Amino acid sequence: MIKRFQNENGYSLIEMTVVMLLLVVFGLGIFMLAATTTTTYSTLVDDKSTVEQLRVASSFITTKIRQNDRLDGLFVLTDSETYGDVLLIEETFGDEIYTTWIYLSDGVLRESTIPLGTMPTDDLSFEIAEIDDFKLMYEDNWLSFDLWKSEKFLKDVSVSTKSKINAFE
Repeated sequence: MIKRFQNENGYSLIEMTVVMLLLVVFGLGIFMLAATTTTTYSTLVDDKSTVEQLRVASSFITTKIRQNDRLDGLFVLTDSETYGDVLLIEETFGDEIYTTWIYLSDGVLRESTIPLGTMPTDDLSFEIAEIDDFKLMYEDNWLSFDLWKSEKFLKDVSVSTKSKINAFE
């Protein structure tokens, strides 16, 4: 028999180079897939967190309005210099009148219950949810509010009341 190839040196080097090149391409593909999956996952988690914060804030405000729907109990202060829009709830405990302020401060929706005539501070309040903006609109027996966080928002969440909503003076 006649040998076709006299010198077979180098064939294993070419085969090894091809295999290494395929492994590098396969490894880069896996890496790109993992990087894309990680980015997508973190985006989904951030979006869910944003929506959760908006829903918590909306639910809290709606519940507070419904719990305190009584004559001269709900007040709205719009465009205040310090707090922007504020929902105020007046309650009487014993002989003293307290005001609950629901307001936005440094990207956090807060609630503070303090004696009538005093101003709330972040030290005396607790955090409801992290949001970017809070707007109130009211007319007679209904109150609506808008909440924003990042690029997501809950717009025109409306709550009807039995009693009239008043402007805070």
